[in-house]
Amino acid sequence: MEDKDNADLDSHSGLEFDNNSDSDDVFDYFRMTKEDFDDASGRRFRHGDVVSSMSNPDKLGQVVQINRFFGMFDSDDLYSFQDIPSNQLKRITKFAKGDLVVLTHWLGRVVYVSCDTTVKFENDDSLRTFRGGTGLYPRFPSWNISCDRPCPLHPGQQVMVAGKPCTVIDLVDRFVYVEWIANSECSGSPPPPDKQDPNSLTQVFSYLSTWKIGDVCKHVSYPEIVVLITDIRTFVDVSWQDGSTERNIPSTLLKPISDIGVHDFLVDQYVVLDNSEHLGVVKSVNHREKTTTVKWINRLNEDIISSSRLNRHHLFNYHLGNLVFRRITKEAENSDLSSFGSIIGFKDGNIEVAWDDGTTSMVQPQELHGLDRNDYGYKSDEYSSSSDEEVGDSLVVEIPDSNVDLLDFVDLQSVKCLNESHIHCISNALEKDYRDFKGLNLESTADEQLLIYIPFKQPINLHSLIIGGPLEEGPKTVNLFANKTHFDVSDAIETTPRDTAILSEDNLRGKAVKLKQVKFQSVHSVTIFIEDNQYGSKLTRVERIYLFGTS
Repeated sequence: MEDKDNADLDSHSGLEFDNNSDSDDVFDYFRMTKEDFDDASGRRFRHGDVVSSMSNPDKLGQVVQINRFFGMFDSDDLYSFQDIPSNQLKRITKFAKGDLVVLTHWLGRVVYVSCDTTVKFENDDSLRTFRGGTGLYPRFPSWNISCDRPCPLHPGQQVMVAGKPCTVIDLVDRFVYVEWIANSECSGSPPPPDKQDPNSLTQVFSYLSTWKIGDVCKHVSYPEIVVLITDIRTFVDVSWQDGSTERNIPSTLLKPISDIGVHDFLVDQYVVLDNSEHLGVVKSVNHREKTTTVKWINRLNEDIISSSRLNRHHLFNYHLGNLVFRRITKEAENSDLSSFGSIIGFKDGNIEVAWDDGTTSMVQPQELHGLDRNDYGYKSDEYSSSSDEEVGDSLVVEIPDSNVDLLDFVDLQSVKCLNESHIHCISNALEKDYRDFKGLNLESTADEQLLIYIPFKQPINLHSLIIGGPLEEGPKTVNLFANKTHFDVSDAIETTPRDTAILSEDNLRGKAVKLKQVKFQSVHSVTIFIEDNQYGSKLTRVERIYLFGTS
């Protein structure tokens, strides 16, 4: 769907390219207070907001169009872009906080996004992916400045992990948390889980999304360059009560109005006469004379009536930008019509709606149910990257009595893992620098099975081990073999293991599993066959592997 936020940009060509811009003033926002930061781009407005003129407080109107233009710098301070409309900005990832999404018959708003972040290490060019981007720390201050306000991770950013330098090369949405707003079926069924797979969600009404200062994005004409939004200028078109429309007003010249009088009206509002069923639409208002011109529905005439004789319709209280869903009628009950929509216009008493499938249509007001803005605003900030699943601090592991961590005796160059992901590889779960981070893991590919061959530099006695992972996709049945130099999955299935462990939730969290010690005395290698996972899914994740014993 075309971005309605950027239609009719007649007076702004869009792109200015400046290689010699001084960035010092632009980056003052890093030293702003929260209030300064929020107001840096002038007043924020949404479609349908009621406003007054700063120079004439009695002049009331409604925002019908928003045009926003952005200033940006790249991370090397080589280029600056000025007056870029938002339809030329491209996100780095699919979802962002504030996006509206649909899942079956539910509409929701994204409140938190967790991204898998893939990095390339400088020492060996190896790739690893960190779940949620945890454990990654900027190597240099972003955009060559020092500030307390962190910039989001982005491709090309230099970061450190476990003391090693690397570069971010890709970010992919791993999961999102959604605050569910409405069910179009109007049933009492519970909403879907807050945590959702991004692939199961459909983003809708993208033109209602907003960019803000401090966001990282790409310019569609220069997709190889990552830029930081440092300035926003907002212009709005306002439909005034007198029926006129004024275009490209700087937002700083307008004042938001939280409420208007019960007998004060805006253009295109539905009204009734003397609390009757005589329904009409407001065409204009004379604020000084306190009269309203009304076009009566299903009649040809217009009347000028004292505003005191009119009231807003108690059900048809719609406004531009209002989120709505279709009332289930006999005609729509068994159809494929979209459920959710956003009001984009009014005409002759009917309402123009942009639906969640990208189509538009004119409908009558009784066919819709409007959502109050409070229903789809933020209610809390309860979701954050500091949740238990996302913490990137090192895991505290207690080594069993009279044992040592055997990792120092492992021949890491000869370790092999069958059915491992190329990026989510065995090193993430086994090597000392990576296994402590919850953001890294070993993942299976074709199915849930993993076969891990771990050779030692000298004979060892294996007494116990820890194989940890997430409670949903962590390993469950683990078979162990010794001294199997040539071994594949079919061999592991057909051969009787020396020991078998069924991992509990406590084991996945870090509790050691004791083995039959006599079975693993003076062995040269251990083969770990993970047969399945906790919930029988096609993907197994292993976050850490610890081997304990004596040499």
